[in-house]
Amino acid sequence: MIKKTISLLLLLTLVEHAMAQSRQETEDWIIHQTKVNPYGLKHRIEGNELISRLELPSVTIGGGIIEKAIPIGQITTIAYTHTNEYLSYAIQCDRPCAFLLDESDKKQSKFLFEIYKKLDASYVPRMNTALLHLVKLHGGKAKIVRAEAVKQAF
Repeated sequence: MIKKTISLLLLLTLVEHAMAQSRQETEDWIIHQTKVNPYGLKHRIEGNELISRLELPSVTIGGGIIEKAIPIGQITTIAYTHTNEYLSYAIQCDRPCAFLLDESDKKQSKFLFEIYKKLDASYVPRMNTALLHLVKLHGGKAKIVRAEAVKQAF
């Protein structure tokens, strides 16, 4: 009886592990979801870092390219806001760990990961699960929290 129970538990563990998305599949799916963003805002994963690239139009003051990264395995909190227009994540580590690629020694507290598209309610839990799985695959452990959307006065 004990032998059968152990065999069954081992089988269930193997099946669960086999059904989980690989690191590459998870990364590809998450980045593919951001393809809907307006021109100028792109996300990518390189090695162990999630990177955002914001290309500012030359007509704006300080126009140019801003690239910011966060080490995925160090992420501990993923706070999300879902409105009719977008899904936004404020991603943090226990201590400041996000940085501009051209100023890697200056750590910042938050990294923004955004998807600008009208999304149905079933999409948010799927993305939340994918982000948590991504952190786990990079050796970390994070929690998801819902952030309140800031209401504008006018």
